[in-house]
Amino acid sequence: MGPREKAESRCAVCQAAEPVSRCEGCGKALCRKCRGMEIYGSKDGEIMVKHFCPDCLKDPKINPSTDAKKVFGLPDVTDMVNSDSTKANKFKIKLKI
Repeated sequence: MGPREKAESRCAVCQAAEPVSRCEGCGKALCRKCRGMEIYGSKDGEIMVKHFCPDCLKDPKINPSTDAKKVFGLPDVTDMVNSDSTKANKFKIKLKI
């Protein structure tokens, strides 16, 4: 294993967990906890999920969706379902990606 591979056996942000993806902006290795995800759509109806480190996620030059108005994201939907008191004991939705 070379020096680069050893360095990438841990998340580049927290240095604690094993990486599962790379940042679309800078290429850093990211664990599940440190990656930010955005959903992109194309004109032909294809949907892509892109992963970003915390810095690139907030940078509109790298992630143009930071300037877009967000209607609903997955965390918003799970919070709404989980806060519904009539279904509180029936099920909970957890966001695991």
